Amino acid sequence: MALQPIPRAWLRRVAQLLKHGTMHREIRKTQGFSQKFQTSFPSDTDDRVLPYFLIFLEGRDPHGCPVSMHRPPGDTWEFWFTYKQQKTYGKILLTTDQQRVILFSAHLPERSYLRCEQEQ
Repeated sequence: MALQPIPRAWLRRVAQLLKHGTMHREIRKTQGFSQKFQTSFPSDTDDRVLPYFLIFLEGRDPHGCPVSMHRPPGDTWEFWFTYKQQKTYGKILLTTDQQRVILFSAHLPERSYLRCEQEQ
């Protein structure tokens, strides 16, 4: 399977929450998100990645892979985006009620492919 177009409704809602939401309320980060970001980009704080997520989400024809997760409930996508001119792995969940996003990943790649690029 190859990369898939990310649904427009998901892209719009996630972008809206990232633009207008507040940290710890509409926007949440996992501990792993912060740790891996800091390891990948030690001179930056993880809140600096939000504008780069928006560039990707609002860009032309964003593609990624849907990720099946049991907890928390919602729709999760993983994707490649560019952070400070470096290929970066991202993973974001939009909760089922579409009131929050959970940031799972923004770090340098640990592998050269996304899940759906390797599945047969």
